[in-house]
Amino acid sequence: MANSRSTALAPRLSQVALLPAEPGRPGARRLLEAAVAAFAERGYHGVSVRDLTSVVGIKAGSFYSHFSSKEQLLAELMVLGHQAHQAHVRDAILGAGADPEEQLREAVRANVSFHATWPLLTVVCNSELHALAPENRDRVVSLRHDSGVLVAAVIERGNAAGVFSCDDTWLALSAIAGMGVRVAWWYRQPGALDADSPLDSYPGQAAAWLPKADHSIEAIADAYAGYALKIVGARP
Repeated sequence: MANSRSTALAPRLSQVALLPAEPGRPGARRLLEAAVAAFAERGYHGVSVRDLTSVVGIKAGSFYSHFSSKEQLLAELMVLGHQAHQAHVRDAILGAGADPEEQLREAVRANVSFHATWPLLTVVCNSELHALAPENRDRVVSLRHDSGVLVAAVIERGNAAGVFSCDDTWLALSAIAGMGVRVAWWYRQPGALDADSPLDSYPGQAAAWLPKADHSIEAIADAYAGYALKIVGARP
């Protein structure tokens, strides 16, 4: 019999895109979508294989035709998220031209928009690293490091060009990356709120606390880009 908490996830899976577009195995993708919602809501260790298969309507044994274990599913989910995020930020930097200020602005906008668009994936990728086996954890940490290097290089180019005055590149990067990641915990796109879900109770409250202003993804991304330029000491 399906767990009542797992079956409650099913309507959300059919109404809201939970993962970036990824070609490949349809059955595996359905399990990844079920997993990102369940892991974000209850944590990796609070979800069983049977919970996931109940959501997608397959027998528990069928899970293993797609993944060797629940940990392998988590690893694939986290690699997918980190690779998609890295590509999003890299493409933004490459499309910004040669000016370090514009590169940083676009990198931050891409970072924020990714986390606001895929909040459940962000929550899982930044909360469940401890659950990975060492070899999978090392792969994810390497991807995360490489993404940081992309943005750190922009800050260092800005320092070299005299357009930034940043004394500690990695501390600045930590502050900029951290504020972008946290958007996933308080922001949901209009129409995505589900009053019955613990995942959306806090974002719903946060939306009520915010003043009535434009809090679209684009507006938030623009504001955070401005904050980032102040952190690195960009010239007025």
